[in-house]
Amino acid sequence: MAVSTGRIVAGALGVALVAGAAGGAIGAAVAGDSGDTGEPAAAAQAPAGSSCDVASVAARVFPSLVTVNVQLGDAGGLGSGSVWDRDGHILTNDHVLAPAVGGTVTVDFARGPAAVPATVVGRDPATDLAVIKVDPSAARLTPITVGDSSALVVGQPVVAAGSPLGLNGTITAGVVSALSRYVDVGQGDDAALLVNAVQVDAAVNPGNSGGPLVDCAGRQVGVNSAGAQTSEAAAGGSIGLNFAIPSDFAGAIAAQLIENGKARHPILGVLSVTVTDEMARSTGLPRGALVEQVLPGFGAAGAGVRAGDVITSVAGTGVNSTDQMLAAVQEHSPGDTVEVGFSRAGAAQRVTAKVSEP
Repeated sequence: MAVSTGRIVAGALGVALVAGAAGGAIGAAVAGDSGDTGEPAAAAQAPAGSSCDVASVAARVFPSLVTVNVQLGDAGGLGSGSVWDRDGHILTNDHVLAPAVGGTVTVDFARGPAAVPATVVGRDPATDLAVIKVDPSAARLTPITVGDSSALVVGQPVVAAGSPLGLNGTITAGVVSALSRYVDVGQGDDAALLVNAVQVDAAVNPGNSGGPLVDCAGRQVGVNSAGAQTSEAAAGGSIGLNFAIPSDFAGAIAAQLIENGKARHPILGVLSVTVTDEMARSTGLPRGALVEQVLPGFGAAGAGVRAGDVITSVAGTGVNSTDQMLAAVQEHSPGDTVEVGFSRAGAAQRVTAKVSEP
């Protein structure tokens, strides 16, 4: 993808958010293998603070890692992605594909063949996620194991994989610096928001976009999407302030793109942050999505949800994070009504709320 897709100056601090792209002329988100089901494997999270053998992580991730190449006429660019299932679906960022819409897409496997033709299955510019597909017989497909992004904690070691500046099969290591970031990466008239993003200090540079952020067991917990730069060094590399889409949310969008070629964006109408284990211990709040703001005119407001409530379930599905809440809402269509469970001042309550569109 092209570098030009991602640079945004954010406020008076002079920080630019840069989508991790590398461009040519276009411009410069249950332990074990997924088996034969064709679906990405899910896994429980490694305990926070456990040691991280980066060499072992790399060995587990590389068979699932790809470089995504896009070409439109004489112009081209690249990004990264992860093999999502045995049907040939690959998860990446939308801004990897955007500069070459109508052109060609190929992938290079970090541990496999290069220049494998791919087709676009679905794009969702609003969340900066996309799915492409290769012929399952074109390469040996190793779906990445998917972890639980809701279990991430600040300070936890993580590893980013991708193709910065086109250097295929690159690993960088760091820690989770913060959680529940909302990062505007839209360009011009194209709105795009990284929802409940994971902030990390692992280096993410142009070409890393769409690649997996993984835990110390090699399980994907995010999709590397954007990095920040000071305005004085906007042409430089990573400054250790980078963002990934949590895997819980990315997986919900990917499922819709695979099934329908597009994603809906149903909402309850709340802005929230995740109540982490650490936050729960210090405040006495339950795990869930802590409502910071209720948007007037939407379902949550009509149902009586208030700022300070902690949403713990949606339609009978337990949620312990903002991205799990969003993923649960994604299972419904605008106009549906769902039961929302929440805690208010320590008391469990349930209301029925209408799912809306933004």
